This record gives sequence, structure tokens and C-alpha cells, in this order.
Amino acid sequence: MNASLVFKKHGKRIEIVNESPNDKDDLKQDFVSIITSFCARLYGLRRSRRKTERIIKELQDDKKT
Repeated sequence: MNASLVFKKHGKRIEIVNESPNDKDDLKQDFVSIITSFCARLYGLRRSRRKTERIIKELQDDKKT
């Protein structure tokens, strides 16, 4: 079933806000957005892991003194 028919059936509509004149540019931008999102998630996980490791080290150091 066509996506626009599904939306229409539920009383919704799709508005294209940022239409690209050529599909390749649009596809490139989507790809860059996906890569950016994954990189941000990976760096966030690394930062979180480093922060957790630092807290554990500080707690262990406090326990030793």
C-alpha cells in the first residue's frame, strides 16, 4: 500500500519542507546525518565509560586512604 494512502486514511498528510532538486544530494545528506548520529552516539558511550571508570577509580582511592 502506498504510504500517502496510509496517511490519508488516518487523516494525516505529508509535507516536504526541504525538497532537494536532485536525489543524489538528498541521499548524500541523509547518509551524512546517519554517520553523524552514529559518531555522536559512540563518542557519548566512550565519554560515559571514561566517566564511570574515573568515578570507580576515585572511590577506590578514597577507600584506600
